[in-house]
Amino acid sequence: MRIRTLDDLSSSLSDQLAWRKKELSEIKYLIESESIPKHKKNVLMRSAIAMIYAHWEGFLKLAGRYYLEYIASQRLKNSELSKSFLTISLGSYSKIFENSKKYSTYGSIIDFFDSNMETRANIPFKSVIDTESNLSSSVLREIIWCLDLSYDAFEIKEKLIDEKMLAKRNHIAHGEYLEIDSQDVIDLRNEILALMIEFKNQIENSALTKKFIKGNTVPNRVDGRRP
Repeated sequence: MRIRTLDDLSSSLSDQLAWRKKELSEIKYLIESESIPKHKKNVLMRSAIAMIYAHWEGFLKLAGRYYLEYIASQRLKNSELSKSFLTISLGSYSKIFENSKKYSTYGSIIDFFDSNMETRANIPFKSVIDTESNLSSSVLREIIWCLDLSYDAFEIKEKLIDEKMLAKRNHIAHGEYLEIDSQDVIDLRNEILALMIEFKNQIENSALTKKFIKGNTVPNRVDGRRP
């Protein structure tokens, strides 16, 4: 399905979230079930951590891609884009000059950008969102900046993301044994799902208010400082 309208975007985001939410609810049900013996629960806990992370990375990657595809479909000029999306559009051009150390080349970069401001924006939506297969808070911060969203709700959950989910997932992926408390997994499931919903809501609100257009953007401080 191509993402061309707000309805397309909202429907695609909702569909992606719905099946993931259902699967995460099944995990919660199994963990809380008294019919599963303890030794099997231990296996389930480790599997649940890996599954929660997989849905976290998968949803954010696809949701970000859908939003960028929607913006690309608006056929805007570079001059009409807010800073984050202008950076994405012009970023591919900068590779032409990246290995040069001559100041004359830097002048050419300025001329090059100036001459392309009134051309149609190029949003390579399939390749911009890079989770690095290790979606830590620092990687998330970069993604949030690229999409011109607010990092505030995610900043206060950095420890949860990095230590309670990602670090444990990496230990499990590397074949290390971990004993994990069932309530910790349920709490993690609830918190990560809430962050996925937050990400979805921010994308939908930004698309609705056309925040990606220059002049419509309210700056988001993703550096952890307050205005």
